[in-house]
Amino acid sequence: MKWNDWQGILRWRAMEEADADGALLSLERRQEATARTRGGLSSGDAQGGALNEREAAFLKKRAEWLEREVIGWGSPVVRVMERLRAPHGRWSWALCGWAAAFAAGWGLSGLGQEAEFNLLALPLVGLLLWNAVVMIAALVLDLRPAGPAREPEGLLAWLARLVMPRSEERPPEGETVTGLTADQRFALLANLPALERLCRRLRAWLHIAAAVLALGGVCGMYARGWSKEYRAVWESTLLDEAKAVGFFDALFSPAAAVWRLEKPLQDLPAMRRGHGQETRPAPALPWLHLYAGTLILLVALPRLALAGLSAWRAHAVMERRLRALGWRGYLERALRAAEGGGEVVTVIIHATDATPAHREVWARGVRERHGALVEPEMVHVPLGDEDDFASSWQPASSKVLVIFNLATTPEAEVQRRFVDDLRNALRTRRPDAELAVLLDATSIGNRWSPEKKAGRERLWTEMLEGVADEVIIAAKRGG
Repeated sequence: MKWNDWQGILRWRAMEEADADGALLSLERRQEATARTRGGLSSGDAQGGALNEREAAFLKKRAEWLEREVIGWGSPVVRVMERLRAPHGRWSWALCGWAAAFAAGWGLSGLGQEAEFNLLALPLVGLLLWNAVVMIAALVLDLRPAGPAREPEGLLAWLARLVMPRSEERPPEGETVTGLTADQRFALLANLPALERLCRRLRAWLHIAAAVLALGGVCGMYARGWSKEYRAVWESTLLDEAKAVGFFDALFSPAAAVWRLEKPLQDLPAMRRGHGQETRPAPALPWLHLYAGTLILLVALPRLALAGLSAWRAHAVMERRLRALGWRGYLERALRAAEGGGEVVTVIIHATDATPAHREVWARGVRERHGALVEPEMVHVPLGDEDDFASSWQPASSKVLVIFNLATTPEAEVQRRFVDDLRNALRTRRPDAELAVLLDATSIGNRWSPEKKAGRERLWTEMLEGVADEVIIAAKRGG
């Protein structure tokens, strides 16, 4: 899957997780998006861990549907979605860098060349050695296993600040909390994978720049040779004729073999220029072909291959990082939005004043857990009526949720006994039934210290161990 596809999925995930109450993107719209794109996938198929191909394809289709149907028709979501952009490079950077590399190669090809083509004045050997070192290092970097994603440091931190998207738009009144939370959630999901992908792509661009540098040198030589007749010579303090023949033979043999080029090594002794020595310059064209062929074979082609490897690794690592972003919760919520048609979930509220607002919150939680189309059936049991209720209760569904107030001090003779009686009555009639307990902490708010709250949660959990299939803590949603 392409990066833009992933970015679209991450934008909608950040939006939906930040807008949990459906203030910007209604729950009905989310339900419709799932129903139209899931293709038979159900929440029971979500295995957890990294996304598989079927799950990723569903999320891609769902994001595309939302983009087309929600953004396409205009909505308050548009302003938020426009702010959700990951760090990215610009092709203009690459094009400017490649143009500079071509100009540098063009200029280097003319160093030391006037009317004569001095074979040893050309920076070919230096280019080959430098590229050999860089390519070996690049292979090691690209082929070693990618470790865990880390926050950028040093040069990478500077690059992150440079490419981080900046939006002059600020969330309008009434959208501040949701919008900023969506921004923060998207940054948490997307920034590290995007920066790692960008760094690897920059390596690919640099490899292409090295290839363009070599091609610039080749073009520069041929362009000068078009309007000027060069003659080839060589001079050196370190090499005599025999050593020069061996050196140029080794240097140009790969290109000569691959491109089937002539190597006029027999002309080298006469081409030497030195004090008191007669020099007979040779035609430069065969040597120019050898020089160009060597640059293309040993610099340009390997660098382009490494650019392809870096781009492939950038995509592979990015794909692995994104698939491992903890998708199970989001995927199950998205799928459950279109599940549970006609199914009833019994919600037993124990000794808690259930205002309409409380009931709405609990109903939403039930639908998030069991499917948006389920029907919560709420029953209130006053304190002291536990035994009468449990003895006469006729379970109407296989899914039951019992709600207690976390602020209440639990007692084994009351709450545990009540849950145990309910469980026994439920399993007698429905052996495969599920009974969960929800501890509602909304009445506590910020009045309790974290330590006191954690202690109370532990007390409830230990007391209900063995009688409830699951214990859920429900705190008030933050800002």
